[in-house]
Amino acid sequence: MLLRNLFEAQAKRIVAVMPGGFHPFHPGHKSLYDWAVKTFGKANVYVAATNDTDSRPFPFEVKKQLAAMAGVPKERFIQVKSPFNAMSYKNLVDANTTALVFVRSLKDKNEQPLPDQTKKDGNPGYLKSYKGKDLETADVSGYMAYGPTIDFGFSGMQLKSASELRSTWPNMSDEDKHKAAKLLYGNGHDIAVQLLDKALGATEEGVAEDKAGWSIKGSAKPAPKGPAPSWRLNPDGTSTDKNTGITYNRDGSVVKTKEGVAEKAPPGREKQVKALKKKFDDPGAPYAIAWAQHNKKKRN
Repeated sequence: MLLRNLFEAQAKRIVAVMPGGFHPFHPGHKSLYDWAVKTFGKANVYVAATNDTDSRPFPFEVKKQLAAMAGVPKERFIQVKSPFNAMSYKNLVDANTTALVFVRSLKDKNEQPLPDQTKKDGNPGYLKSYKGKDLETADVSGYMAYGPTIDFGFSGMQLKSASELRSTWPNMSDEDKHKAAKLLYGNGHDIAVQLLDKALGATEEGVAEDKAGWSIKGSAKPAPKGPAPSWRLNPDGTSTDKNTGITYNRDGSVVKTKEGVAEKAPPGREKQVKALKKKFDDPGAPYAIAWAQHNKKKRN
């Protein structure tokens, strides 16, 4: 160990960073931010997010705007490329005088990166558990602090995560969306609804669209875009247009026409349908069986 580590490594101040995906920022995040402010002081707390939209719908600027509506000062919401890399915060942290603390939810306590790990060479890893005292500076160690978050409710549901919010949102009425957005983001709820609809794919008709252009309502992906239909979500994950009677799979393919089962085999089940046709007099039965098995496999 260097002499500097013995005599000069004790930090004089703390910078606490709350990294996250925030797709979108919600009351659970705000409760963790409030805990961090209470624990470390408002002037020392930042929220960090990326602009990565490859697998999630919200760009950085929308995250920042929604977080600001929820009560996080805009100047405290910062963009980074690598949320748990200490170098991402070199402009905030004086490595020789400042301790760097990452703030996460208790529900993420088993998620990587974990504190108190040992390197392959036997030396302790960079991240340590935050214990509130005797903190080393950021050039020696970083810390992980876990705080509580609240479950939040709207539309008659108790939610625990952004993913639950994303899956619930497209299934809500416009009235419920505005009620929920007011609960989440206060007086900016009209703008928040527009931002959420845009990110999650809702159109002006109230029917969502994904990147491929298929209309979606809830968890299923029904017909190609067009006049807004009236959907019924089915227990097997399909959706039926109540105006036309046509039922669609999640990928947009037809399961049943108004008259009966669509004579189109599921992807990869053409041979199965051909074999089933030899066993059934009903021409629609092979397609119904194949689609049922196809949908069951996708759900599992």
